[in-house]
Amino acid sequence: MNVDYLIIGGGISGRLLQMELMDRGYSTLVYDKWNENQSTRVAAGLVNPVVGKYFTVGWRSDQYFPSLANYYQRLETRLKSSFFSSRPMKRIIANAGEQNRWLSKAHLDKYNNFCSFSHDQIPGLNTSFGILNIYLAGEMDTKAFLKACNTMLPTESDSFDYSKLDTDQKKYQNFSYDKIVFCEGYEAVKNPYLNDYVKIIPTKGEIIEIRAKGIPEDTIYLGPVFIQFMGDDLWRVGATYEQNQTSLEPTTAMKEELESRLRKLINVPYELVNHYCGIRPASPDRKPILGMHPAIDSMYFVNGMGSKAISMAPLLVQEMTDYMEQGIPLPTEVDIKRFC
Repeated sequence: MNVDYLIIGGGISGRLLQMELMDRGYSTLVYDKWNENQSTRVAAGLVNPVVGKYFTVGWRSDQYFPSLANYYQRLETRLKSSFFSSRPMKRIIANAGEQNRWLSKAHLDKYNNFCSFSHDQIPGLNTSFGILNIYLAGEMDTKAFLKACNTMLPTESDSFDYSKLDTDQKKYQNFSYDKIVFCEGYEAVKNPYLNDYVKIIPTKGEIIEIRAKGIPEDTIYLGPVFIQFMGDDLWRVGATYEQNQTSLEPTTAMKEELESRLRKLINVPYELVNHYCGIRPASPDRKPILGMHPAIDSMYFVNGMGSKAISMAPLLVQEMTDYMEQGIPLPTEVDIKRFC
């Protein structure tokens, strides 16, 4: 079998790249082995343009977010599935210091399209220092997205064996290709073609699920943790960040940390019902890694989006395709050349 593009890895980045290439008329095949701890499969799926304790408007948010909901709505039609929702998001200000930090930035024009401050009281939450109402936010049901992709898009469900890749003949087992793109997420730590130039940093994230009543269910809340309604009084709570951790087992220490942070945000009783983890791919400078292998002109990489792939990847895979097919340079901030 011959394809224009053999894509290794079927998470958010790999699948969105696959569909972008197919839209432009190229044949594709995603090589992906189901892994319950793949970051896309266990992710909360949140998209949020205002991030971190310093209320930072995320890198290129003005380009990523305005069209994001329409982009995923088109994919829902294409994949005959439902997996993306625009959703109100409220950042709960935790203390007077955080409130002052926000008020020192509130006058800046860059925040106008993304958020506004209010003093609303929300049942079940500690909101005495105010709320940041975040616009253009949303959530993806990542499992539903991947299930639809596996059903509707060309896929080979198997583990990838680097020793069987012939880059001179551009062959892998029974497949020949014009170009190969590695979109492996944290499993790129095993990739000998990438590791000579840049190291992906596996970043473990643990999440708990709780059952709680008395909190309005139509909003995603952010604070010391995020809490995301899942139905039937269930809420997803997360997440932790541990760099260079690849254990697929959740830990008591991280569970206790999440519960400690949760109690600062909510003031209603809850029951712990689940605890799990996933591994995110991060880069040394916390920017995505895109581009061509320095010595193999048919080999490319898309990686390092961490927890932001849902918001970043739609635009970045378009730019990646422009680069691979038209030679249009990638933004310098994401080009793998910065490490080579």
